[in-house]
Amino acid sequence: MTKAPRMQPHRWFLPTAVAMATLCTASVAWAGEIKFGSTKLDVDDKGNLSAEGRKAVVDTVDEVPAEDRWEIHLWAKLDNAAEGPLYFQFSQNLNGTSSDVWRYDEENFPGGKYFSADIELLGGKGFNKDRTYDVKAVQVSAKGKDITLATGKIKLIKSGKKPAKDPNEEEEADPDQDAHDSLAGDEPEGGDEKPAEAPPPVEPKAKKGCSIDSDGSAWNGALLLLVLGVGLATRRRD
Repeated sequence: MTKAPRMQPHRWFLPTAVAMATLCTASVAWAGEIKFGSTKLDVDDKGNLSAEGRKAVVDTVDEVPAEDRWEIHLWAKLDNAAEGPLYFQFSQNLNGTSSDVWRYDEENFPGGKYFSADIELLGGKGFNKDRTYDVKAVQVSAKGKDITLATGKIKLIKSGKKPAKDPNEEEEADPDQDAHDSLAGDEPEGGDEKPAEAPPPVEPKAKKGCSIDSDGSAWNGALLLLVLGVGLATRRRD
């Protein structure tokens, strides 16, 4: 009696296992993703990132000059997103412990594969320079369980850039400039023109009453009258 050959499952089990592992790895690699830009990222008609949009993706965003805030453009490719509230949770890892920092809420998400939004991260809401934040897109299932639809990372820095000057803004006047101008006078550059001559001094008005000339003519007249008076008195005595 001929025995039936025994099956050797190890001959097909290994290739099958490798194929399953490859499939699982591919599904993880092609899961949802979150990308960031310092400006709005370009997308195609479907909402997917274009080639230009991919080139503009950044992993580090600088602070708004002289302000404690960061402006970012968020783009997400969502894995099986449904209509309803959508959340983007920002968290950080400090000393091996992950803690939630802030959450962006999109209450009226219509559903779909892609999502874009301009988001402002404020220092007053827990964000700091030189920190890397983990971001995940989350929806809540009917059973009340959080389902992660996409993940990403972003680092915030502060380069110390000064705000750009507004060309239409007038420069503040120097409060001491008027004093400098008054001391320097209005002499034009080069000093070719002579300064304006000072006005002639105003002579004081003569006071009412008698006045005596400086040449003594008034004294001579009075002396003459005195002599005439003496002569007349002498004649009368004679």
